[in-house]
Amino acid sequence: MSLREEYRRFKTSTGSVKASIAKSILKELIKFSGEEPYWERVEGELKIKEYEAKEVLLFLESIGEIKIRRSKNGRRLYVLTLKNLRKNPITLDKWIKVQ
Repeated sequence: MSLREEYRRFKTSTGSVKASIAKSILKELIKFSGEEPYWERVEGELKIKEYEAKEVLLFLESIGEIKIRRSKNGRRLYVLTLKNLRKNPITLDKWIKVQ
């Protein structure tokens, strides 16, 4: 299933199903975290727009699954967060509570 279809399922689902779909989208986004320019690569290869990916990350932060890093002025650092999750898969497993 393409990530575009996963995002559509994410938008229409609720509860634990929505969380599990968001986690699968997160895993795909992490694979591209080392690529530059990140958002252009995601839009080109995964067919998901920047604001849609950020919406998934914000949802995961709202339910306490991940913590998006912030700069000193309070801006969210999405790509840096994904890079850190890629470098620390143990943290990723702990954050998304996979056992």
